[in-house]
Amino acid sequence: MARVLLVEDSPTQAVEMRMLLEEGSHSVIHVGNGRLALDALAEHVIDVVVTDLEMPEMNGLELVEAMNLDYQHIPAVLVTARGSEELASKALQQGAAGYVPKNHIQSLLNDTIVEVLGVIRSDASFAKLISTLQRNVFVFDMPNDATLISPTIALLIQVASGMDLLNGSDLVRFGTAVEHAMLNAMYRGNLSLGPSVTPPHRAIIYDDATTDLIESRKQTAPYKDRHVHVEAMASKDEIRVTVRDEGKGFNTSELPSREDAQVLDTESGRGLVLMRSFTDELIFNDTGNEVTMIKRCK
Repeated sequence: MARVLLVEDSPTQAVEMRMLLEEGSHSVIHVGNGRLALDALAEHVIDVVVTDLEMPEMNGLELVEAMNLDYQHIPAVLVTARGSEELASKALQQGAAGYVPKNHIQSLLNDTIVEVLGVIRSDASFAKLISTLQRNVFVFDMPNDATLISPTIALLIQVASGMDLLNGSDLVRFGTAVEHAMLNAMYRGNLSLGPSVTPPHRAIIYDDATTDLIESRKQTAPYKDRHVHVEAMASKDEIRVTVRDEGKGFNTSELPSREDAQVLDTESGRGLVLMRSFTDELIFNDTGNEVTMIKRCK
C-alpha cells in the first residue's frame, strides 16, 4: 500500500481516480492544484504524487519543477489527456517518474504506481560499506528470465544510493529506464515478441505474468539459447548501463526523440520515450540489439 497524493482539479475525475487507487489498497489525499499539493507535501508523509497536467494556479509541469527543489525523493506520476502530450514530454524531462494516458487510466494507473515504487525498494544493509565505494562494475550474462530484472535494478539502485550519486527521484527514473531496456532485450529482442502478444510491462516484472507463447519461445531454438548481457558501471562522475540481446535488432533510425509527444499514448513507444527522458544519453549500436544508458552524477 502506498500513501498517494492525488492532484486533480476536476471533482468527477478525482472521484474516479480515488476509487481506482483505493481499490489498489492505496491511501489517498486529494487536492485541487499544484500549489495545494506543495502544502500537502509539507504536512504529510507521501510515497508518490499522481497529478493531472492541466490545472489552475499551478499545473502539473510546474508542480514537478517545484518538487525538484524540495521533494526530489518523491516520485511524480502524470495523468495525461489527449492534447497535452507536449506538456507531458516536458514534465518527463523535468523529473516526472511516469505517466498514464487518461484514456487508459482504468488499466494503467495502479500498475504504474506499482512499477514506479517497485523500482526503489532495495536493502540498505550494506549502506555504510557502499558509501566508501569509488567505482563499481557489474557484468551479468542472464537467460530470458524476467524475475532477474527487479533484483538487478535493486542492486544498481542500492550501489548508486550508497555512493550518493543521485537523488531519490533520479534513481527511480534511471532504474525505470534500465528496467524497460532489460525487458525489451528479453522479450522484444531475444524472444522476438511484440507488446501486442505479451502481458503488460508491470505484470511481467511484478506479477510473473506469462503466456503459453512466451514459455514455448523459452524452450525453442534459437530463442532459448539467446542471453541478455548487462554491464553496469557506477563512478562518482556517471552511471553507465549497457544492455545487449542476441536478437536481430531493429531499425534505430525510427526511434522517437525525447520531444516526440505523439508516441506517449502507444504501448510500443512508451518504454523508449521513458528511456530517453530518464537518461542524459541513450546510445544504440548500428544493429539495434544493444543500448547504453548514461546518467551523469552532479
